[in-house]
Amino acid sequence: MALKRATIFVSGDAQMAGFRGFVKKLADSLEIKGYADNLPDGRVQIVCEGEEKGIEELINSIKNKAPSLSKVEDLQIEYEDYAGEFADFERRGKDVPKKATLDDLLEVMKSFDNKAEKMVGVLGGINKNTEKMLEKQDTTIGILKSVKEDTAQIRLDTAQIRLDTAQIRLDTAQIPGIVENTGRILEHTAYIPAMREDIASIKTDTREIAAKLWEKYEEMSKEIAQMKITLSKIEAKVFS
Repeated sequence: MALKRATIFVSGDAQMAGFRGFVKKLADSLEIKGYADNLPDGRVQIVCEGEEKGIEELINSIKNKAPSLSKVEDLQIEYEDYAGEFADFERRGKDVPKKATLDDLLEVMKSFDNKAEKMVGVLGGINKNTEKMLEKQDTTIGILKSVKEDTAQIRLDTAQIRLDTAQIRLDTAQIPGIVENTGRILEHTAYIPAMREDIASIKTDTREIAAKLWEKYEEMSKEIAQMKITLSKIEAKVFS
């Protein structure tokens, strides 16, 4: 297998995100030598040497399996001849001191502070998204409760309309008997002029009552039909 050397420039959000540690662990598993370093312009530089297949696998993993806190936007790759320059793979940068001096430790602590601030920002975004989801859930529950209450009221109103309709039917059924009794009264009082006028008035009133009752019956029938349509739409919305 041919040995190669590659210099990779990673653009995006890759610094202070555990990216160099990810690359080192991956390079060690593939027996690749070299280093990963943070550049001042925000990019990460990776210089690596090893078998060509291993380097390609390293590049594919950087593209597709980078740490969740990092974001790889672009890779610039330059291939060179293998030089055998490195004994292992290492992380480089101000936050990776070679000697445990006080200044080096301070740089490491500053790096940790930056990473902690970045983690707090990520957690804050997650918290805001969770609050929005809870607000939407509360709104949905409120709508469902309102629909349930409206449906219950419509059912009560429909039941009352049915009772009123039944009563109207009973009242309407009595109209023929009233007319028949009126006719009998006319037969028995044909010779009483004074009572004829009263009977005629009673007959007229009876007909008016019958007409009003029939109009009421038709009106209630239309309302029942409309309530059924409304109830069907609400039930379809609730259980869809």
